[in-house]
Amino acid sequence: SSHDIGNLLFFSPYLPSLSVFVYTDRLSPPLDIQLDTINCTAFRVRWKMPRRHVSTITGYKVATHSRPVGSASLMEVPLSLDMLTTVSDVEIGNLKVNTKYGVSVGAYGWAGEGRPSMPRDVSTASHEMCMPPSPPTQPVVMAVSDTELALSWQQGESEGSAPVLHFLVAYIRPEMDTEWTYIREPIITNSMVLKGLIPETEYQFVVRAVNVHGVSPPSHINNPVRTLGPSDVGSGDYGRYITDSGIKDDDGFDVDDSDYDVFIEEVNSLSSETLTSSPFVFNPSTTLPTTPPTMSPWKGDVPRVYDLTCDDTVCPPDSFCLSDFDSGGSRCHCNLGRRGDTCSEVNFPRFYGYSHMTFEPLKNSYQTFQVTLEFKADSEDGLLLYCGENEHGRGDFISLALVRGKLHYRFNCGTGAAQIVSESRIVVGQWHTVTVFRDGMSGWLRIDNDTPISGRSQGQYTKITFRSPLYVGGSPSVYWLVRATGTNRGFVGCIQSLTINNKATDIRPWPLGRALSGADIGECSDSVCDLVTCANGGVCFANRADGYICLCPLGFRGMLCEESFLLSSPLFNETVFSYAVIPWPQFSQSYLSFMEFEMTFRPSQPDGTLLYSEDAGSDDFLAINLVDRYVEFRFDCGSGEAAIRSQEQISLDSWHELRVSRTAKSGILQVDNQKPMEGIAEGAFTQIKCSSPLYIGGVPEYDKTKRTAGVVRPFTGTIQKLVLNDRTIPITSGSAGGINVANSEHPCVKSPCANGGTCRPKWDGYECDCPLGYDGKHCQKAVTEAIEIPQFIGRSYLTYDNKDILKRISGSRNNLFMRFKSTAKDGLLLWRGESPMRPNSDFLAMGLQDGALTFSYNLGSGAANIVVNGTFSDGKWHRVKAVRDGQSGKLTVDDYGAKTGRSPGKMRQLNINGPLYVGGMKEIALHTNRQYMGGLVGCVSHFTLSTDYHLALVEDAADGKNINTCSN
Repeated sequence: SSHDIGNLLFFSPYLPSLSVFVYTDRLSPPLDIQLDTINCTAFRVRWKMPRRHVSTITGYKVATHSRPVGSASLMEVPLSLDMLTTVSDVEIGNLKVNTKYGVSVGAYGWAGEGRPSMPRDVSTASHEMCMPPSPPTQPVVMAVSDTELALSWQQGESEGSAPVLHFLVAYIRPEMDTEWTYIREPIITNSMVLKGLIPETEYQFVVRAVNVHGVSPPSHINNPVRTLGPSDVGSGDYGRYITDSGIKDDDGFDVDDSDYDVFIEEVNSLSSETLTSSPFVFNPSTTLPTTPPTMSPWKGDVPRVYDLTCDDTVCPPDSFCLSDFDSGGSRCHCNLGRRGDTCSEVNFPRFYGYSHMTFEPLKNSYQTFQVTLEFKADSEDGLLLYCGENEHGRGDFISLALVRGKLHYRFNCGTGAAQIVSESRIVVGQWHTVTVFRDGMSGWLRIDNDTPISGRSQGQYTKITFRSPLYVGGSPSVYWLVRATGTNRGFVGCIQSLTINNKATDIRPWPLGRALSGADIGECSDSVCDLVTCANGGVCFANRADGYICLCPLGFRGMLCEESFLLSSPLFNETVFSYAVIPWPQFSQSYLSFMEFEMTFRPSQPDGTLLYSEDAGSDDFLAINLVDRYVEFRFDCGSGEAAIRSQEQISLDSWHELRVSRTAKSGILQVDNQKPMEGIAEGAFTQIKCSSPLYIGGVPEYDKTKRTAGVVRPFTGTIQKLVLNDRTIPITSGSAGGINVANSEHPCVKSPCANGGTCRPKWDGYECDCPLGYDGKHCQKAVTEAIEIPQFIGRSYLTYDNKDILKRISGSRNNLFMRFKSTAKDGLLLWRGESPMRPNSDFLAMGLQDGALTFSYNLGSGAANIVVNGTFSDGKWHRVKAVRDGQSGKLTVDDYGAKTGRSPGKMRQLNINGPLYVGGMKEIALHTNRQYMGGLVGCVSHFTLSTDYHLALVEDAADGKNINTCSN
């Protein structure tokens, strides 16, 4: 048997006569060979061992060669224990991209080499399957202190062909370096704080994203950002600056979370260990683009405590996991700015006596400053503000604290503290506003509207060095600050606003707001909406820590959205977060390369969003904003932004006409009669695709808009008219939605037009469009006598849908006759065509264009335009006859003689389904593709078709607008 021969071979290597026998019974090829592509440069080979040769095989050889004819390679795979029980599995790497390879596998053993398998083909993947990520966005960089910078960025347009694993950050000091320095650690979050930098030095950064296929190109480089210096943080010796000499982290967890910070050893004599325990620990949320997994169930009643280890715990978004030594499991902790069971957003911070928030040190304040705080206390003791030379109250500092119900304001320029105490006590549970001021050694404290109380610091020094963060509501070392501040506990209660040097500070977490870190911050407005029910689909929204508004849908108003009303003159107001939302009237393909907006608006505030739309899957957006009374048009086709600003500021509380257009990556902005301003977007892309609807007057979430769009606050004022590509977009009805849009003080609000008339606003005035059969300024007069000869006013029309009429304005021949008179050089006399017009769609039209009479038609293969010049806007009657036979046309007017023309191509029939319009039509520019911008200003009579069909112009009409009897 072969098994015996195998044994003979093993024990008797000196039997040469057997080698012939072995060759004839070569080892069989492996079974079930499978070939799988792994990526662009590798594939996998799997096979099973043939059982009949188990004892004689010592390994395998895998042969590969590229097709059609190319390099060959051989890989030896020695036998392992695993191969006896499982499938053999080998990766072949370092191959060419998108290349076909032939693969065969053969065994070898004591008996020599076996028969290889038949070659089978497998290909490496194409480039598209192995793409590295797109570059991340340009990093946003902020100076935190004299030795620290905070960075944040977003993932780029695409994560490539695999999820982003981490980011690589590099920096350069443009004043000192010629080469970039890479930070060694990969960063798995979208933000970081960089420590140990040189004071008063400019830094620039680039960020790259990494996936399994490679590294992205670098992001755009940020503008240089300088670490703080003496003018920002005061004066002093940098070498002595140690943020915290303790080893325990300030967030209260005895765990090293310093991977959120990166320390660079540029400052002499400061150890990494010392600096990474700084209070500037920034806990960012990782926003890598993966599908969110289901959150783990809680262990018991306490939210976010689990039986699992952190490796197995899925935390809520915006939280991070740490081991919970009390429970033996783990706990998910909310990031700064998040709170509650599911770590939702914090808008108005609540402090519990052991909480705090940190902001950057007071800037430009070493000689003078003013800080205002709005707060409501639940306890008579607690630290409200602290900033100083260090965190321990030694040396220079300022503090504001509650001590037994009174406010204690203290500041020390280095040679003795000033102590200023309020005369009145605060009322627990009530809101108070406190302002503290200092100029040199003098300062004052004011609570609510009381008289300010003054004081002076001791000694001769007049400047304060600020190096610690500005702590609000407490401090990690509050217990040791009692001698300096008068209290050893944190504030208990709510803080609504913080103003530093007359500038409001956004107290949300960075990068949305200015808070850099914090601990155990709750939400003050939690219960504000508990007992509020807004009617008609309204939603309660806490707009203050103790107050609310209802966000009412379009068409409802009142404290609880209880009142319905007819919206006719949209008024937007920043204080109630109003905006309107309108779907794009046509598919996004219609606007890829060209769009033109016209807007009539009346602003009441110098800043606000007029219009915004974006694409969720790319960088594409367009935005029209008011910025300090300038109008700005910003857009991005996906490869770089254009920003166009009006030449002059506009006036508030007056009407303005705006026209904005974009063709490919070129944009034009014109306001009123100002000079048109032009701009071009960066990069090569020329189309804009928007997945979002059109937002008017504001957006639902300002922090979700594109960073370069400049959309930061709602518009306050009236938007009267919005036109997109000649199509009027109503903000008041139909498919429009929105929040808290009211009516302005405008005559149209009172519906002045009677008998079904439509109020058309014109700045502060209006016009009524009257239905057929009514006349007068307010459509109040019924037309009782039959109108033989109709009069048109430029926004009038008559429309016909009678089959006997329509069949005479189609087919292969047409014959029209009419008398008309006009007082305007432009105006449509007659139109039948598709609505709206498409390129080369059929139509037939007659009208005045710049004083000349034009007869035009298109049979589907090109337009004919037959023009007779003359004086036709003289208010006198003129006779016109237009005849078409197939492609040939003829136009005769009065005694001016006949003009002829012919349409190009081969089409001979006029094929139209729509109605016939006389004297004008709705939205003329849109429906005639801008051939006509307005209707006839004058009269029409004796309208005859096919020489024998006389129309009774008004009696035969199916509908009409603004029709009266022709005078004289």
